[in-house]
Amino acid sequence: MTLKQIYVNKYKELVKRERDYEISFHREEIKKMGEKREDIGRAILNLKGKILREFYGELIVRYSRKEKFKKTDISVGDIVLISREEPLQSDLLGTVVEIGSNYIDISLESIPKWAFVDIRIDLYVNDVTFKRMIKALENLVNLDNRLIDIILEIDSPTKSKPLNIELIDKTLNDYQKNAVISALSARDLYLIHGPPGTGKTKTISEIILQEAFRKNKIIATADSNIAVDNILSNLSKYPDFKIVRIGHPSRISKKLLEYSLYEQILKHEKYEKLSILRKELHKNYEFKKNLNRPDLKWMRKLSNDDIIIFSKLDKDIRGIPKLEIKKMADWILATEKIEKLKENIEKIEKSIIDSIISSSSIILSTNSMAGSEILENYRFDVCIIDEGSQSMEPSALIPISLSRKLIISGDHKQLPPTVISNEIELKKTLFERLISKYPEFSKVLQIQYRMNEKIMEFSNKMFYGEMIVSHSSIKHQNLMEIVKNIESFDSEILNDMPLQFIDIDGKELKNKFKSYYNILEAEKVLEVVKKFQKYNVPVSVITPYDAQVKYISGLINSDEIEVKSIDGFQGRENEVIILSLVRTNKLGFLKDLRRLNVAITRAKRKLVVIGSKNLLIKDDTYAEFLKCFNNNE
Repeated sequence: MTLKQIYVNKYKELVKRERDYEISFHREEIKKMGEKREDIGRAILNLKGKILREFYGELIVRYSRKEKFKKTDISVGDIVLISREEPLQSDLLGTVVEIGSNYIDISLESIPKWAFVDIRIDLYVNDVTFKRMIKALENLVNLDNRLIDIILEIDSPTKSKPLNIELIDKTLNDYQKNAVISALSARDLYLIHGPPGTGKTKTISEIILQEAFRKNKIIATADSNIAVDNILSNLSKYPDFKIVRIGHPSRISKKLLEYSLYEQILKHEKYEKLSILRKELHKNYEFKKNLNRPDLKWMRKLSNDDIIIFSKLDKDIRGIPKLEIKKMADWILATEKIEKLKENIEKIEKSIIDSIISSSSIILSTNSMAGSEILENYRFDVCIIDEGSQSMEPSALIPISLSRKLIISGDHKQLPPTVISNEIELKKTLFERLISKYPEFSKVLQIQYRMNEKIMEFSNKMFYGEMIVSHSSIKHQNLMEIVKNIESFDSEILNDMPLQFIDIDGKELKNKFKSYYNILEAEKVLEVVKKFQKYNVPVSVITPYDAQVKYISGLINSDEIEVKSIDGFQGRENEVIILSLVRTNKLGFLKDLRRLNVAITRAKRKLVVIGSKNLLIKDDTYAEFLKCFNNNE
């Protein structure tokens, strides 16, 4: 067995385990919890549906009820299972397009008659992603691609001479510029390590534009739709480049829909012809509904061609009444016409899509969508993956297998991909493995534009060897620059200190789902949030535990204040972050220091940490972290 086959077999097994675990997790939870699944935010019950509109060839169905939804984990872009009475007997899946306080809009290819009254919606599994990972792995076996050999460590990347380039984005700093030049100079592989706030996506965007300027065809991806849209948002500032965004329209930012493949199909010169054929197809389907399928007792005696010929003779044939022959002929002709129309529509659709993709120099999609039928016959000069430390290796392989050069940006000092089955090998990303193996083919971005330098200090020392420098524009930024006229009793929290620790030695509690919450901490969070709200300060609350997210959300009871898990807030930022640590007996999730790194690098002007000092001082790392709060003016 070859090294490639061993690699493929290993990862196929890991992906299958993760898939089976995720499906089992959702199905078992639905089975065990029944209607109580709504209490933990992964189901919505007692819904009525109505068709709102057609949206890029699919139906948008609004499911709603009179009473407001409870706090839910279901969000835009999620795959949901739609059911009535017995959820696990349904196979109706849809994509969430929009969600409000008492309604949820779902995109469906078609909808059965039963799916309108007394409906239940459950968060479910996107099985397509797993199938595409497995398909990409299977394709590797016969793929002759030097880039794959480098990934398998059969071969090594090669260096090239630095290029002289003129920057498109003149605001790039020296570290970003050097990363761009090195990446463009690389023949096959380059890695960009971007700590929080250092502009990974901005740097990646410049590389994409430069590669397009060099007439290369680029596929740029990330694991999440939000990350892909962040790239596209940067690229959209440069209208001279032909860009197409592949993906379901419901998962693309509304502001960026003009770049979507579906929107470009609508604007294509051949679309009018396609639209006419679709209307004709619909008309023929309606006509066929009024025709009866031919009776098998007559069909056994005659072929389709015989029936059509004999219907023109207008007489009984072989004991079959002429009226029956006429009915059979009508049904056959209608069926054949529908099939011919469908064939023509598919041919024109493919022609339009090929025209759009062939003429575009930059293709953007998630890793998973790179494995769709739309792109299966395309090959790319360069694959660029952003947020590479969030992509499982088999996921990253989907776009890589279509390309001859690879550039990845990421930060392996932050949290790895979410792996529900806890398969450790899936948590170690391709980015982390390659940057460890080939450090000479990487650059670190070293100027950060997000945090007051005091907020950055501990993370910089603990995770980045004190390489990171705060840009002068944000180095000393603080809360008092955006808040004026603070009342004296509010100054304990609303002050110019970028770091503030509040010692609450509450009691950690465990819910029935083995997640932790802390009532005293949650009440303190509410008190602090109200003070920031009073002065319209942008604030978000983060915590390691889902149970604490739900408890705090219930106390605050406002859509204006975002309350998220630390994992769910990775890649995000806000002026003020309140971090609730929850635990008082053991560190638990806090033991993973990458989670701490994510948590303390989200705030721009102020980080408020609420937790148990008695617990934290028992751990060397957290004891060191607490020292930062003693000297942060």
